Amino acid sequence: MKRTIITSLLLISTVGAFAQGGAVADKQTVLFFGNAIAIVLTIWIAASFLLSLIRIFLNDRLRRTLLEKNASEETIEQILPKNDLSRLALKWCCLFVAAGVGFTICYFNQPIGLHWAIIMSFSLATGLLAFYLISKRINKTS
Repeated sequence: MKRTIITSLLLISTVGAFAQGGAVADKQTVLFFGNAIAIVLTIWIAASFLLSLIRIFLNDRLRRTLLEKNASEETIEQILPKNDLSRLALKWCCLFVAAGVGFTICYFNQPIGLHWAIIMSFSLATGLLAFYLISKRINKTS
């Protein structure tokens, strides 16, 4: 969590320095920097998605192998982590819906400069807040 916050603050301060004219303040440099960030984030999201799919597949395969070898349920539960796919699916659903709403607002308002980043930040934060409130309600009923 600390690493994510520090990286986000570093990126925001760098973009702010470009926008304020601290370094080369032309529009192409800011757009190039924004595109580089978008590419890195896209690669990170795709890689984490593929790794989670591989992890789910291998855990399922190991669970089936242990069941074929007549291992006890307690042993399997201790060896393998608990699959909480419904919570993960809810989180990604909230984030994608919030990102879609943010992109829709950006499309219809045509924000100037880096205002799109603020709109997307608030929409994603709202999506995470919705996920927190929904999961809190689900945990109360369980």
